[in-house]
Amino acid sequence: MTLFRHALPEETPARFLLLDRVDRCDAAGATGRRAFAGAPPWQGLEAMAQLAALHARWSSGFSLHAFLLTVQECNWPPADVLHGPSRIRADLLAQSERAATYATTITPIPQVPGADTPPAPPSMAATLIIGRTAYDTRFNGDVLAARYREIFAWLTTTP
Repeated sequence: MTLFRHALPEETPARFLLLDRVDRCDAAGATGRRAFAGAPPWQGLEAMAQLAALHARWSSGFSLHAFLLTVQECNWPPADVLHGPSRIRADLLAQSERAATYATTITPIPQVPGADTPPAPPSMAATLIIGRTAYDTRFNGDVLAARYREIFAWLTTTP
């Protein structure tokens, strides 16, 4: 399936990977980072979904295709909230063979490390269900598994 650039909103980043780094990925979930630049809220939702889907792929050893199935809950922040370095969390709540449910958040990272400022509340939060399915003729496993392994390796080694 080809994604046509003209079908996306105007403010879609040229590189549509909305994660800059993955800091942690384990059985409980994943955390990552993104430096937003006045991003619209839909980019925050997409970034949380990308992290959760990447975790779902990683937890299957990249043997399953993963995709956003549904958004159960989401607080939609004002348009100017997603700006600056942010931490993204995807905490695994439950999973089955076909889906995984994640509590996801985006929280601003303090500009002054070690400052005595209390942690900021999340800018955005959502409960996401990530569908998981076997690769098949629609989702070429040879190509997609290699691509997501490459993305995961890059995101976990990027400073």
